[in-house]
This record gives sequence, structure tokens and C-alpha cells, in this order.
Amino acid sequence: MKSNIVAIIEVLEQRNMPLPLFPGQTWNVSLQEQIEALKSFGSSTERITLIAALHLRNESLNLSHSYAQQIEHDATGAYWHGMMHRMAGDYSNARYWFWQAGQHPVISQVQLRVANWLQQHWNGQMEEPRINDILQSFQRGGWNSVQFIELLQLSSILQEESVRLLECIQAQEIEVLFQYTLEAIDD
Repeated sequence: MKSNIVAIIEVLEQRNMPLPLFPGQTWNVSLQEQIEALKSFGSSTERITLIAALHLRNESLNLSHSYAQQIEHDATGAYWHGMMHRMAGDYSNARYWFWQAGQHPVISQVQLRVANWLQQHWNGQMEEPRINDILQSFQRGGWNSVQFIELLQLSSILQEESVRLLECIQAQEIEVLFQYTLEAIDD
């Protein structure tokens, strides 16, 4: 199973830009079949969570959602479920699933990673004061998935450069949660 996962990840990492905030279509259709084939290795919560995560990273939101619904009893599954709804622009469901995920073990890592990334890549200024406030909080280690939703709700008024910044922040969160999900696989 590990070699199959590694092969999928290698393709996903060929992408030279972060996932869009609101994916419109699957990034690499040929990967869907490879990701689906992982079901043959078992249906533990951890494996289904990984399949949901891989589909989300491939921008296959519908497939990611179908797997996230199977593991919503699990905090990591709920977190991926929240991210899928956030990327679909379904903010009320995203908030609910982030609430279900609770104080997930990755939150402290996401806080640190986002804070470090912002300290290195953001000049501290945005065109909208509320966005500045939230990003400055993130820069000080105050990451909050629900507050990130607030930023996304304001994204329609942002310039392209600011949207790219939000995509990079989202990428930090996805990477931390993905590594956690991958490490939970037992073979």
C-alpha cells in the first residue's frame, strides 16, 4: 500500500502551486482511479481518511466528501470534512465540521506553521482592516479554522496577490493535516 500512496503523492507534488481556495474541477483525473484503488487495502478509519485527503488534494471535492462522510465520527475525518466544505464555499457546514474536529492534535502545529510562514512571507498589510486583524492574529500563532472562513468570505473583494496569500496559508494547514493523516496509517 505504501508504494501506491507514494506514487500518488509524487504526482500531487508535481503541482507547482497551492490548491485554489475554491477548486472548480479535479486537478488530475487519472489520479482518481489510483486513489480509489487504495480501498482494496482495507477500510479502517485511517485509510478512509487518507483517501478523503488524497481526493481533496486532487481537487476531487465530491469524492473527498463521499469518504469524509464515512469517517465523520473521527476528529481527523471531521477536520478533512470541514476543509472540503470550506473549499466548496459551504461555510456553515465547514464551521460545523471544524467544531466536530474539536481541538485536534494538529492545531498547535498549524498555528506554528502558519505563523512562521506569515512572518517570512507577509508584509503585515492588507487592503481590508478586518483581514489585517485576522492575519496579524495568525502571525502571532492564533490560527483558527473558523476565522480562516471569515477571510474566505471576504476574498471576493481581494486582489489576486492577496488571494494567493490565502492559498499559501491554506497549503500550510493542508500539509500539516496531511502529514498527520499519513502517519496514522499502520502499514
